[in-house]
Parts: sequence; structure tokens; C-alpha cells
Amino acid sequence: MENYIDIYQFTHFRKYLEEYQAARVQSDPEFTRTGICNMLGLPKTRSYFADVLRGKKVSPRMTAKFIEVLGLNKKAAKYFETMVKLDQAKTESARSSAMEELLHLHPNPQHILDSNTYEYYNHWYHSAMFAILDAMDVTDDLTPVQKRIFPKIPLGKLKDSLALLEKLGLARKNEAGFWKPTKESISSGPYNNAELIKQYQLQCFELSKQALITRPKMPTVMSTLTFSISNNAYKKLESELQEFKSKARRIISEDNEKANGVYQMNLHLFSNLDPEVKA
Repeated sequence: MENYIDIYQFTHFRKYLEEYQAARVQSDPEFTRTGICNMLGLPKTRSYFADVLRGKKVSPRMTAKFIEVLGLNKKAAKYFETMVKLDQAKTESARSSAMEELLHLHPNPQHILDSNTYEYYNHWYHSAMFAILDAMDVTDDLTPVQKRIFPKIPLGKLKDSLALLEKLGLARKNEAGFWKPTKESISSGPYNNAELIKQYQLQCFELSKQALITRPKMPTVMSTLTFSISNNAYKKLESELQEFKSKARRIISEDNEKANGVYQMNLHLFSNLDPEVKA
């Protein structure tokens, strides 16, 4: 079967399915969303493919059916299966394992992300360590860091984290023998892989949960708000949040005083209602 689009350009199986269908229907008029349901053996469920694109769970049996309809070879089929596994993983460890497998299967894993960059975003404490180097005078003895970091991290992992920062060129010793960051901030840049960043954000959300439960000694601001608004009001609110993020970055970058704390700030805005289905 013709290879309409390159599966290895994707890490989201739903996005792959959407773009594959759009590409193939150009030369195969029967490959409509309804037509795919028929090919999957679901002639009475005309909306199944659209439901999958919107987030419906795909069973192992239907994964195999998709592979058959897509005409994937053995290697591409395994890659597709792993994308499904990654999307539907219920735990952080399962997601991490699936991401590792996806990297192993990809013919050019650097296309997804650099392995060192993956390691950096794979554990929240690497970014925390990067910020800590600015807030504390850190030597090779990381015991003082281990005593203060929240949540607690084993000393060995902190040493590995510092070694990774040095390897990435993000930290080096100054003339006084203290480890200091080489940059003011870090962006995911060209390796802004959605799945990678999603894993990192999940870890950050877990940190918020722990901070809420254990109440660390440093100040915390925890607030929730549930409301109903129009689409236009939502767009205004989203714009204000983006503006606040820009303002927060400015405040951080313009802070000329010595840092004496490391903070996490997570902003969540999501709907409790799925979009209304139009007849």
C-alpha cells in the first residue's frame, strides 16, 4: 500500500490518523471518515473514527484493525502500537516506558529529541537543580541541597542531576568553586516535543499536589476557581493568562537581587464539558 505520509514524523497517533486520512482521501475517495469505519468492521458506527480523533480509547483489537487498514509494515505497526500505548498510559512510569520504546523504534530518534534533552525533561528535579544553583552556593558536596530540596531527592540523584547540567553546558564552577548556571533560563527550544513536555508537566502537577498536602515551610499560594463563561470570555481569559505569563517572565528576568528561593508555578485552564455535538 502507498505510504501517504511518514508515520515517523509523529508521536501522537491521533494526529497521525487525522493527517493520514486527509492525505489518502485525496487519491482514494472511499477513504472518508465514514469509509474508515466500514473498513474497520464497524458499518453501524459511522462516528467511531471521529470519536477516536477526539480522544476515544482504542482497544488492542481495534489497534490491530487500524494497522490492517493503514497497511503498515511490521516495524511501522509496532511504532503505531507504541504511540497508542503512550497516549493511553495511565501512570507516569507507563508513559515514560512507552516514550523510551518510541525512541528505540524511531529510525532517527534525534528527530524526536536529543537523548540528553530527554533526560533533562524526564525528571523535574533537573530544572529545580538548575534554579537552585542560582539561589544557593553549591559545591561538590550536595548534602546542603539534599537537606533543603522539596520534595526530598536521594543524594545520588542530585549528583547525577548536577553532572547532567554540566554535560549540557548549563552549569559550571566559578572562581570561588561554586556551581552556577550558565544561562538565566531554559526553553525546550527545538526539542519542544509535545509528549516530552507533557510528561514534565505531569511531574510538576504532582509537585503541586504534594505541596498542597504536606504544606512546605516556604510560602505557598493555592487557589482554584470553577466557573461558566462564553467562548468570547474564554478567549479573553486565555489571552490574559498568556499576558500574565509574559509579565511573570519579565519579573523573573528583571530581578537583580540575589535569589534566595526556588518556586514552581503551574497554570491550569481546562473545560469540564466536552464540545457540544452539532447535528
